[in-house]
Amino acid sequence: MLVRPQALVAGAADENGADPAGDVDLRIRVKGKDTMQHKNTVQGRGGRRAVMLITQLAAVLLLTTAGARAQETIYFADIFYPTFSHGYIRKVNTQGAGLQTLVNTQDGLRGITVDRRAGKIYWTDVNDGAIRRCNLNGSGQEDIVTTGLEFPMAIDLNPLNRTLYWGDATLNRIGCARLDGSDAKTVLETNFCGGLAVDAVHGRIYWSVCSNPDYGEILRANLDGTHVETVVSGVDKPASIALDVAGGKVYWTDHVVDVVRRANLDGTDVEDLFVVGENQNPNGIALDLRAGKVYWGQDVAAAPYVGKIMRMDLDGSNPEDVAVNLGLVADLDLPVPRPGDLNDDGKVDLTDYLSFVDCMTGPGIPPVPGCEPADLEFDIDVDLADFRVLQAAFTGP
Repeated sequence: MLVRPQALVAGAADENGADPAGDVDLRIRVKGKDTMQHKNTVQGRGGRRAVMLITQLAAVLLLTTAGARAQETIYFADIFYPTFSHGYIRKVNTQGAGLQTLVNTQDGLRGITVDRRAGKIYWTDVNDGAIRRCNLNGSGQEDIVTTGLEFPMAIDLNPLNRTLYWGDATLNRIGCARLDGSDAKTVLETNFCGGLAVDAVHGRIYWSVCSNPDYGEILRANLDGTHVETVVSGVDKPASIALDVAGGKVYWTDHVVDVVRRANLDGTDVEDLFVVGENQNPNGIALDLRAGKVYWGQDVAAAPYVGKIMRMDLDGSNPEDVAVNLGLVADLDLPVPRPGDLNDDGKVDLTDYLSFVDCMTGPGIPPVPGCEPADLEFDIDVDLADFRVLQAAFTGP
């Protein structure tokens, strides 16, 4: 639930720093109703002290609520452990606790994506040439696409048009279907390699292609397959892909040179974020943009495969282990609300805009508890910089 605050401070400091008498009136509104009101008429410095006190209190409460929501859930594909015939869909929280096996898929499991709104997990099976789904607790398993597939390696969900997209590494094509598997069709023919991500905001698909065993590229196109263009080339062989659309970045792992990288969405400014070491492949990759983190699957040993989930800041700093003693983490997903979707309905629309306006505090002033989702740049305030992120994610009324 989003708490929508409205702060009205009369008697603010003038251009010379003087603080005339005035009222400090802080109201917190939930769905348009005042649930708490603190009003204090003060003179001069008292007004400033009251505002400072409220700001400090909000900062303390912000840190408390931020810690409480820090434990998001990671859903991941765990294969080839303890033997090459094993495979499981599992989940763990972002603190590395609560590891749980949801589905025994055997070793054909590869791509995974989660529909937060509908409470479904979707995955690809390269042994059976199928796309399947189940509930978030692993129940209700069903096949939804069983024809027209050979080796579906990657899958992603467009939350706006409620469509699945996947890449097939044998048929060299990208396909799509409705969430129930109906209306399955080919989007485009391409030398698909292993990574796919949907930019729902701008209506694009990004994917990796293989030119030879040691070289590849990242391409993108419109959701209907038109206007194909090269985004990243000349930097070894990109594999799994994740997008930070608001931040203007594409992240990927590379199995050949064993590195995690990122670049601008136009392919410029390529950066090495984590250099692993020979024969220790980074695999699936996902972003938690609210927490400012990159998560990925990291091989530790082979035959049998032993892997782990790692994370770091978006700029590559502070790498650390999250969950260890796993198999090969082929893919993973963090179904957190998209940036700007303040009411978590899968859209960034006028409702989110109105909530954001009510949450604005200005530079350096922490948001009132309940407005943390409006801090889109994660800098403990809600200002025009956050509004620019909201604009980039805006999908319409």
